[in-house]
Amino acid sequence: MLLDKSNMLESIRNFPGQFEKSLKFAAGVRVEGRIDKVVVAGMGGSAFPGDILKAYLAGTNISVEVCRGYSITTMIDENTLVFISSFSGNTEETISALYNAMEKKAKIVIVTAGGRLEELSRKHNLPIAKIVKEFPTFQPRAATGYFIGIFIGVLSNSGVISDKKTDLIEVGNFLAKCEFEEEAKQLAKQLVDRIPIVYAHDFYEKSLAMIVKIKFNENSKVQAFYNSFPELNHNEMVGFTLIKGNYHFIILDDPAGHERIKKRIQIFSNYMRQKDLPVSIIPMQGDTVLGKIFSTIYFFEFVSYYLALEYGIDPTPVDMVEDFKRALE
Repeated sequence: MLLDKSNMLESIRNFPGQFEKSLKFAAGVRVEGRIDKVVVAGMGGSAFPGDILKAYLAGTNISVEVCRGYSITTMIDENTLVFISSFSGNTEETISALYNAMEKKAKIVIVTAGGRLEELSRKHNLPIAKIVKEFPTFQPRAATGYFIGIFIGVLSNSGVISDKKTDLIEVGNFLAKCEFEEEAKQLAKQLVDRIPIVYAHDFYEKSLAMIVKIKFNENSKVQAFYNSFPELNHNEMVGFTLIKGNYHFIILDDPAGHERIKKRIQIFSNYMRQKDLPVSIIPMQGDTVLGKIFSTIYFFEFVSYYLALEYGIDPTPVDMVEDFKRALE
């Protein structure tokens, strides 16, 4: 029986090509004037690329915040660039955030594949970077390379950052050389009937550990949780005094990370293994922040995909999300 009815595997294998394509989607899209802050307003797979952008621009003079909700709660003004980010273009929270950004006179760029947001971009004469779907059932959560490429492309076009477009090309070329499928299949087999708990160094908590956790939720249709070192050593790990679940720890380790965090990882792993809980330490690959983040995401796209197949389910549909939206109508 064919489980992958929408051929998600093809979209995963094509992921490295998103970075170069994204620059075409961003071509000619720019804003004028001073920009002190960048806000990404979106939900789900249209929001977490904002967390990656925040990590990528860490240490620069550009502040990046991510808004997941109906209104933009951070202070914004005419010197703020707000990316209104919704793959479908119909996300109600994001449409609400658009009106909020307009009221506060922020600079706005819409990033979408169509829908209501495309209509609003025309109505209000707002710049838009339009993503072209690879095929009708292509999922927003699979478009991370498109979103981050558009964000960086627009910021480069607008002179907010120096031209970083070569960084995107290099990431795509790097991922194209990565061969992850067989290793991913093996880890997926180990995760059957386990609850994945994903930990990372603190710098990569939202920009990676949370995203990997989401891949298990949406692709594999299982519960999964995330946190980061060193914070978890001050609270969460105490919760494993009494084991109430069949857990498997996945620790995303940055080879260039803080030595004390590396020691914490080793000690924590030993503690959990003494409790007969499996621990998989996954070294992040690559020499740059984007390389490390996207190579790890790419690997776990395969892991979560093959875990879905192990459970005998189609990885593409998110029926509960769609049912919930209908219940809201």
